[in-house]
Amino acid sequence: MIIATTLLETAHGTFSVSTHEDGTGQRCLSMSHGDLSDAGTAVRLHSSCIFGEALMATDCDCGPQLHTTMQEITKRGAGAIVYLFQEGRGAGLDLKIRGMETQRVRGVNSYEAYASLGLGRDMRDYSVAGTALADLGMAEQVTLISNNPLKRQALEELGYQVESQIALSYEVSKHAYEYLLMKQVEGDHTVDFGKIKFVG
Repeated sequence: MIIATTLLETAHGTFSVSTHEDGTGQRCLSMSHGDLSDAGTAVRLHSSCIFGEALMATDCDCGPQLHTTMQEITKRGAGAIVYLFQEGRGAGLDLKIRGMETQRVRGVNSYEAYASLGLGRDMRDYSVAGTALADLGMAEQVTLISNNPLKRQALEELGYQVESQIALSYEVSKHAYEYLLMKQVEGDHTVDFGKIKFVG
């Protein structure tokens, strides 16, 4: 169910922004552009990252991926981003910060830090995304903008057919290299390092 909606002018074009709620009280936000009913429409399931998106952290690529996805959607003429309030792969902000401190002190990666705190590698629940996509009238056949195999699996479990999965070209700080390598090696992400420019 759509709770509220408005139009938002951004640096990457005009988006319709809505909040959604499912039958269990879970909420998410969507950003959509153009007609979403055509087969192959672009979609991204994006988890919130206050450090990478608002505080300009250099050790992740969440901000660059979000902004590049917005650019890609406006270039294509249609698409949607479902923005999920799932900090730290679903661990929540407090545990994410504890994990970050464990990484800093022990010199381990985020998967290892989470394990030491008794957390799973990825605790995200994508079910509310199904509500948002249905509210938006998303086509059953989609193009997924992501390098995460779990997001493809989530869309398929929600009843969508992923016609193709694309990796974007974007710039990110050189400090994010180890993080992206970890996602590729340990998380089976299809990170295309040929499309990523490391700067700074």
